[in-house]
Amino acid sequence: MRRIQIGIIVVFCGLLSAMSLVTMLKPENEYSEKENRILETKPEFLLEDVLTGDYQECYESYLNDQFFARDIWVNTSVKAQRLLGKSDINQVYLGADGYLIEEYTDADFDEELIENNIFLLTDFMNRMTEEMGSEHVLLMMVPGKANALPDKLPVPAVPYDTSILMDEISDNLQEPEELLDLTDTMRAHEQEEIYYRTDHHWTTLGAYYAYEQWAVQQGIEPNPLEFYDRELIADEFYGTTYNKICQAVQPDHVELFHQPVEAQLSVDKNDGEDVSSSWYQEEAIEGEADKYRIFFGGNTAKIVISTAGNTGKRLLVLKDSYANCLVPFLAPYYDEVVMIDLRYQMDLIGDILQQEKAFTDVLLCYNMEKFLQDEKMDLLAQE
Repeated sequence: MRRIQIGIIVVFCGLLSAMSLVTMLKPENEYSEKENRILETKPEFLLEDVLTGDYQECYESYLNDQFFARDIWVNTSVKAQRLLGKSDINQVYLGADGYLIEEYTDADFDEELIENNIFLLTDFMNRMTEEMGSEHVLLMMVPGKANALPDKLPVPAVPYDTSILMDEISDNLQEPEELLDLTDTMRAHEQEEIYYRTDHHWTTLGAYYAYEQWAVQQGIEPNPLEFYDRELIADEFYGTTYNKICQAVQPDHVELFHQPVEAQLSVDKNDGEDVSSSWYQEEAIEGEADKYRIFFGGNTAKIVISTAGNTGKRLLVLKDSYANCLVPFLAPYYDEVVMIDLRYQMDLIGDILQQEKAFTDVLLCYNMEKFLQDEKMDLLAQE
């Protein structure tokens, strides 16, 4: 019996060593389409990093991301955990009605980064308010699924509470009414398909309800749902949350809301790098797993939308990917909309404002949890 146990240990260690060797020798994968993220690559060996422990930490992340046949091992692990009755796997809650919901805990956030981001955000908002007036500045915060869809959570789930941080943002604004917290709006429509089941984004319908609240805040009568020509563009969408567990669930569908203004559009990405006549780019999802890229072809540093609205108004949108399916609802109210994604930017917003023509309005649109983790908010600084 002892020889058998030793033999099993030797075989296991041999397999582990062999797979680790293959991992180090095989070409590195730079991007995971399933997880929609950049993978860790082999870190440079520096003595100072070894002494601080940074090298070991980075190397562990590298092995986790590049391990041979990683997807197979992850899938096997997930199946085993589901058989054991776990309600959360790989930081994903297995929710009701097939909803896969991102799990956030205190460990996912850095308190210093949070405080810095809140300061930078509210300081920028206050400066814009002084320049434009409070009626022209708005901050739209979008809750993640865990806070927006509480009835979908499994019984033991305790979502990360962002309400205290929302209060802190409000307290630091000169004009607290400039903060539009969409949590209650989303919860009011919880039984509708306002978030994708398998992806972290809201759906086009969810964005429509946000547009309704924006219109009310602006003193505008919003278009009813019947105003839009709704088109099902994809019905086999498995998003980023699904790709963390890769288990059998019902796929999502992606819907577009068409409107007459689309006939007279110009969409310019990154100062002429890509110019089109639509904010819906079907070619961007051909053969792609990420169907959310139908909206503007995905994220990029700068997008300029020109309309034939003749309103005399120009909107600056500072955003993450949640704004991509929201902006088409807002664009008809402006002659031009400039979308800036700080995650892909190198310039301070102050420099961009000096280079651009004058804006009449500013909108910041962020998912709350992603905003708290964003490491590019320093670009909002005055200098």
